[in-house]
Amino acid sequence: MATNTTVEVFVHLDHSGYRTKTIKGKKASCTYDAKLAVERLADKLFPDFHKTIERQPCSPVGRLHSKWLIVPGEAIR
Repeated sequence: MATNTTVEVFVHLDHSGYRTKTIKGKKASCTYDAKLAVERLADKLFPDFHKTIERQPCSPVGRLHSKWLIVPGEAIR
């Protein structure tokens, strides 16, 4: 995936924890923290780059818990 691509991620909460939506065939989950699920997805999408993760304003509706942005940065040397 190009490193100048900002990725918008939606996180849902269900009986087993926090789950990201599938992006480029990859998804992630965490039983206790939505941000950790997003961090795990970021590591899968951009394994060789530093990443910034930002929570975005979002009104929880149904199982939708939160919205996040993954912003890739410099390559890890």
